[in-house]
Amino acid sequence: MRVLPLLKLVRLSALPSALADVFGGMALAAALGPVFGVDHIGLDRLPWLLLATTGIYLGGMASNDVLHARKDGLLGKKRPIITGELTHKAANATMASLYLIGLVAAILAGCAVPAALLIALTLLYNWLARGRIVGVRVTQPLGLSVAAVAVIALCRALHVLLPLFAYLPAQFPPMRLLDTIAPLFAASVFVYFALVTTVSLFEDTGGGRKALHAVQILLMPVPLALPIVVLMRPGASPSFLLGVIAPLLIAAALLLGLWKALDVARESPTPPNLGKAVGTGIRGECLLMAAFALVLVPHQPWWGLCALAMYPLGRFLTRWISPT
Repeated sequence: MRVLPLLKLVRLSALPSALADVFGGMALAAALGPVFGVDHIGLDRLPWLLLATTGIYLGGMASNDVLHARKDGLLGKKRPIITGELTHKAANATMASLYLIGLVAAILAGCAVPAALLIALTLLYNWLARGRIVGVRVTQPLGLSVAAVAVIALCRALHVLLPLFAYLPAQFPPMRLLDTIAPLFAASVFVYFALVTTVSLFEDTGGGRKALHAVQILLMPVPLALPIVVLMRPGASPSFLLGVIAPLLIAAALLLGLWKALDVARESPTPPNLGKAVGTGIRGECLLMAAFALVLVPHQPWWGLCALAMYPLGRFLTRWISPT
């Protein structure tokens, strides 16, 4: 079995954005450590969290091709299953193996329950996103589309919280997290990916100028909400460069890149342009996590810098493997 078809199956170029989620989640755990009585967030669980993310995320990408094989064939997509580079059986085995690796790693990291829920949600999303096939025509009913957007956004919001769950003491009531910055952190990711996924719904067929313009407008406050709330908290005295200037510049760069990509897609809403906009949004998660990590723990800048480093890695891998 050749390696490149497997890498295409799992959309390897999108993985850096998922790894950035881990670094952002680690920054959130470090910021909230004093709240749940942990003075120092060690690195002992980080390798398992990275492996859990790799398995679950790539498994989810593989399940997309497995569940969408008939749809992709009708749309003429050059997926490995459709081109014959991979058999359906090999793709199924790859998907199951990756999910198993991710779940075992999550057990070792201490976040088995949310990880298992995440796997179930990725499967649900891919089932919803396959739409309906009538004869040789693929349709995407509005109800299924809305449900799919909500589920994938929930997947990503849950995903960024895995490190927090991994380090949360067993005796700490999870409901107390509602009084912290964690809900805004997760909600920002939820809204961000809901909007990016909305763009992806037009990727197969083109169109959606009005929706794309709405996405552009609605995206504007998303990367800025959490930094502004954190910086306005009583007693906040972050490092001016790392805790204020750097995250705001990164958030601005994210918005500028997305605006340009969506402008091109809106001017010419063809599947390739829409796909590029979605790819920009996926890679933009690295910038979102970098900005959030730096504003949350500017005294531990490595989390933000690690998330930021995932951005060029994602762009590099995109040269050979599409993230969508």
